[in-house]
Amino acid sequence: MRVLVTGSAGFLGGHICRTLLEDGMDVTGFDLQTTGRTDIREDVGDLLDLDGLTNAASDHDVICHIGAIGDVYLAAEQPQLAASVNVTGTTHIAIAAERVGARVVYASTWEVYGDPHYEPVDETHPTNPDHPYNITKLAGERMLLAADKLHGVPAVALRLGTAYGLGMRTNSVFEIFIRKAIKGEPLTIQGDGAQGRQFTHASDIGRAFALAARSEARGVALNIVSPEMVTIKQLAEAVVERFPTEVSFGEPRPGDVAPSYVSGARASEVLGWKPGVDFETGMRELLEAPRDLG
Repeated sequence: MRVLVTGSAGFLGGHICRTLLEDGMDVTGFDLQTTGRTDIREDVGDLLDLDGLTNAASDHDVICHIGAIGDVYLAAEQPQLAASVNVTGTTHIAIAAERVGARVVYASTWEVYGDPHYEPVDETHPTNPDHPYNITKLAGERMLLAADKLHGVPAVALRLGTAYGLGMRTNSVFEIFIRKAIKGEPLTIQGDGAQGRQFTHASDIGRAFALAARSEARGVALNIVSPEMVTIKQLAEAVVERFPTEVSFGEPRPGDVAPSYVSGARASEVLGWKPGVDFETGMRELLEAPRDLG
């Protein structure tokens, strides 16, 4: 099976490429830049270049579409960029997949649900995003599922839990806390720290993409989330247990998504997916990893 992975140079895309390779797939990366990896082919291109994207997708069975403006801060500062890449770029994925006869597995987000009406949140829960990031991710999801219905493009959207693992962006809460603590600087929690997230390890997300790539499921959105709910306060405590420093509390951060407990039961039923990395194990991996603090 030949798979094109968009956003392959990024944190999550890199992990997904690795998992697909371990599953025996033939992987091509597609991104604005190369990484120098020798275990995959790398194609430099832009999601906004439909013809270039179509050429890259030729002779591929599946497109795993990870490429996006995934930084919520950047999406808030430049909503026009988020709309262009996340909506128009994903629409191009749908068109390219139709042209070449490929299946699409799309990286959506649990944040599309907005404030929970009930919990656990399942895939039938209303979607009510309220931030340029999750609004544009839902729009991309809807374009792909419409392409499945109207044009026969087999598509699955995976609504991912908050991803973590080695290689995260330095502005992630994990890296901010760990890097500050290593240097002995105090940690500041925005709000009371009770806000929880179902942090989902990147390798588990990679397995979900591998399963979805081989699955016959189509026209559906599936939650891919760890069952563990971890608060930001618990995250900070795990960091300072390894690198002792002070913890303080500040004003809540505007635009933070309200915590919701999301169910991954349907992904287990449809794909046979279950997470394999618990938070304690994943956190230990992060805390023990070497870092360039320069």
